[in-house]
Amino acid sequence: MRSQRILCPTYWYPEDPSDIHATYVHDINRHLVARGHKVRVVTPGHSGLAAREEFDGVEVVRFPMKLPEDLTYGKVAQSKVSAWGKLSRLAVMAAYVRGQRASAIDEGRDFSATIVHGHWAIPTGPAIISTAKRLGIPSVITMHGGDVYVNESQGYNFPTRWYVRPVLKWTLRSASCLTAISDDCRVHALNAGADDSNIRIIMNGADLKRFCPGPAVAEDAKRYGNRMIFACRQLFPRKGIRFLLRAIAMLRPDFPDIQVVIAGDGFERSDLENLAKDLEIDDCTEFLGWVPNTDLPRFYRAAAASVIPSLEEGFGIPAAEAMGCELPVVASDAGGLPEVVEDGLTGYVVPKGDADAIANALRDLLDDADLARRMGVAGRKRSLERFSWELTAGKMEAVYESLGSKE
Repeated sequence: MRSQRILCPTYWYPEDPSDIHATYVHDINRHLVARGHKVRVVTPGHSGLAAREEFDGVEVVRFPMKLPEDLTYGKVAQSKVSAWGKLSRLAVMAAYVRGQRASAIDEGRDFSATIVHGHWAIPTGPAIISTAKRLGIPSVITMHGGDVYVNESQGYNFPTRWYVRPVLKWTLRSASCLTAISDDCRVHALNAGADDSNIRIIMNGADLKRFCPGPAVAEDAKRYGNRMIFACRQLFPRKGIRFLLRAIAMLRPDFPDIQVVIAGDGFERSDLENLAKDLEIDDCTEFLGWVPNTDLPRFYRAAAASVIPSLEEGFGIPAAEAMGCELPVVASDAGGLPEVVEDGLTGYVVPKGDADAIANALRDLLDDADLARRMGVAGRKRSLERFSWELTAGKMEAVYESLGSKE
């Protein structure tokens, strides 16, 4: 495989090596660098950030643009927007696309890019396409779910809005290649207008050197005991944490030492804390807030099981991370989660929005330590075979090569 010079326009990117947001985009890039490629990221950045820096061998260039708070990572899907707010967002996105395109073209020329590989068909896609056309090189867009997903029951219909739909369809049809993080993501892309022959399924991964089996930290073992349930989620309704809390309340009478620990934050946190009080499980429920990715393995290693109760999910990296730590996973059947967790082998896949089903699955695991251990071992094996970033980077290389990118 010849070395590529990959220009990476993206709306979101970690602001520093310890940032917890959009880490999966950086994970793809740093593994491409480790395989001998050059990567230059182009992303918006406010005045408090360095205009140019490098971490893990990835060059990061930030063109000046301060995103409104409600359009920063993790906030877009969390906020309800008025008609005026939608117009305001549209103006911000138009300014973003102009700024991204201009900066990406300049950087692509300076960098002598051989391929443009950007992230999110919306909002970044139009800038990716126009940049690649101007530079005369192929374009690859990785869809991460939120850019093509539609779930009317959860109020998630962004790709169907009149001012998004035609732009999204043009973007999906114009890219040299599209990659989807799951087959479920591919189906949503088809519904949005993509051509099936132009989509490659390249799943996300996990850092399986970091997320690996190991003993619990002594203080965690003492603090949490043997029946701690762990969840790593953004706290807004689509992630379904309320169903996990209700399941814990059902289990509490039979497992009085059960605990639930939740890493993540979001606008729903206060409602979830109140729900825990109403369910009388607040004394065994801990909300950690955002936890750095480097600190997450200790919680997986201290847990008896991990739960991902989402109502919609493009892939579910926390499932792959938990499995990497040899932890059984209880996941809903939403989106791409059944493609990650193998029901009955690496954990259980249960109907989304069903607290009873979550409770029953956890009961099986808490009652049978040998079953939980076998599922954990199988999960590690499945992650190594399917969900490592090394595999993801290798598949991306094959896409680049198939496009015959410019020397």
